[in-house]
Amino acid sequence: MENGTNYKVRGTVLYAFMPREVDHHSSMLMKDGITKARVSTPVTSLVFDFSKTDFMDSAGIGMLLGRYKEMAAIGGEVFVRNTSPRVKRILEMSGIYRIIRDWDGKDGEGSR
Repeated sequence: MENGTNYKVRGTVLYAFMPREVDHHSSMLMKDGITKARVSTPVTSLVFDFSKTDFMDSAGIGMLLGRYKEMAAIGGEVFVRNTSPRVKRILEMSGIYRIIRDWDGKDGEGSR
């Protein structure tokens, strides 16, 4: 657990459980945590779980975009799940849904 964020790898999927507030400080910690988790285990999908998140600013959007670029470079995918109406609205306004989709729960872990 790192600043309210923890990570879990299941098969080739890395789950990043987001903290209550996703701001500049937590985004930097998440970036480092995700990088460490990806180095230790090869993954093809990265799923951001927002079930505990009630605030996200532009730094969070930038962190998502950066992880999307990293995953796309290795042929991987990025997803979001459990977004509250507030976080979903932020993601919609940012245009993130053009490149990042909702997790479909194909492994029993996700929800739509």
